[in-house]
Amino acid sequence: MGAVTRSTVVDEIADKIAFQIASGRLEAGESLPSIRRMAEEYEINPSTVQLALERLRMAGFVEPRRGVGIVVRDIEMYGGVEIWHYLLRFSSRLPDLTVRTVQEILETLRMFYESSWAKIAADPSAYDPRPVRRALQRLELLAATEDAAPAEVYKCVLHVLRTSSAALGRTVMLSVLNSLGGVMGEVPEVVDALYCRPAEHAWWWGQVVTAWETADTELAASTLALLDDWHAEALGRLRVLLNAAVS
Repeated sequence: MGAVTRSTVVDEIADKIAFQIASGRLEAGESLPSIRRMAEEYEINPSTVQLALERLRMAGFVEPRRGVGIVVRDIEMYGGVEIWHYLLRFSSRLPDLTVRTVQEILETLRMFYESSWAKIAADPSAYDPRPVRRALQRLELLAATEDAAPAEVYKCVLHVLRTSSAALGRTVMLSVLNSLGGVMGEVPEVVDALYCRPAEHAWWWGQVVTAWETADTELAASTLALLDDWHAEALGRLRVLLNAAVS
């Protein structure tokens, strides 16, 4: 078996097992069949099964247990960013799970915004907003063009987020954003639902940066308060797009 073919088979088997776990067909704590049995089921050799299982172990789906074999992990409790790659890859088959995952990502971003503003408010002179203002200008230019592609809007928003994290010295969050950037961008429906209105993103970030520049706590609070309704609308659009993809 050639290297490319083998790699493709490993991907396919890993995806099949990951889908069974994500969909609940295989539950946390449940043992997988033996490697030999899975090799027979998928009509591949045992070493290919082992490679697929190792990939799933590294992603956090399964773990080996002495005397038991390969056991399914609780992906909600112990899963990381790698698991999100798989979950969003299954978006058309598991739309409810995808919406819930994106909702949690948006909630995480909101916590980042709130904690970032608390850091700025505690010492406004310690953090320079100018790099963020420059990053925002790219988004504003894009928003002013006709038919701005949601994927391009997403890239600009992500750039503003990264620049904000760097300006605040939030290196851990910057690493998370870099990981999330790849995850979110893999699903066209997610990008389309969240970034189809570039003017809204440009306006919202303009308010945030202005609040930063002027140390305006009231403006920051009122701008952050808009996120609840905006996120609800975006998630509603996502449900419609995913359901359309299923039908």
